[in-house]
Amino acid sequence: MKKFSGGKALAVVAVVGGAVLASIAPVMAEVSAQSPSLGAVRVEPTAKVKALGAAVEVDVTYSCPVGQPQSYVYVNVTQSKFIGVASGSGSKVVTCTGGFETVKVTATAQPGWPFGVGIAYAKADLNSYPNSASDEKQIWINP
Repeated sequence: MKKFSGGKALAVVAVVGGAVLASIAPVMAEVSAQSPSLGAVRVEPTAKVKALGAAVEVDVTYSCPVGQPQSYVYVNVTQSKFIGVASGSGSKVVTCTGGFETVKVTATAQPGWPFGVGIAYAKADLNSYPNSASDEKQIWINP
């Protein structure tokens, strides 16, 4: 009768367990991508100047679980200019579908300086109780 050592038995268990996890991991990843259980938000890399710089239109992609009441996407944009700083914000009520949706949020410039073509900083927040998320990045404002 041959005895198994503890190390060999653990190795067999590790290989079998790894094979099982490897076989179900792709399915788990696909399900989570289709129906996220948490909120997610992403500022898209380009925006568009509106009304000669009085506002900027920012595309924001978001996702939150189905049935979340009163969900909002907030956007703040700041742009450094040679003569000062242009900044503004805006928000939009959104519907949680469980999938990824893209909305246009208009950030209205505060009194001072208008937005222009060029680099800006944008931050988006998703508020969908109890889920929230934020994203911030450098974007390019197009004419």
